[in-house]
Amino acid sequence: MKFLKGLVFSTVLASGLTSAAQMEISSQQQFVSENSKIHTYSGDVQINFGDGQKPETLADTISVENGKTIMEGNVKIRLDNAVAIADKVVYFTSEKGLIAQTDKVTLTFE
Repeated sequence: MKFLKGLVFSTVLASGLTSAAQMEISSQQQFVSENSKIHTYSGDVQINFGDGQKPETLADTISVENGKTIMEGNVKIRLDNAVAIADKVVYFTSEKGLIAQTDKVTLTFE
């Protein structure tokens, strides 16, 4: 297991626009603020990024295990029109593209 501190993780996919509108998020619960600028998802959260999306992700520690990238501590995913915050995110690829899994994530739209 390899740990890196304070690095930026950017997926290696074809270039394309990354926006919260292009991704699909599933979870057990969702809360949306009154002004709709803050969305909080919790319980088995899965974010499916479309082909060509390359979210820039910052975290305190990064490790790679069994083909999955594990990011922990102050995880921040930057998108074109939003920022997602989580404690831990596990990235992996599937037939549908890049997938991020977490227990809870908060998206703040600009």
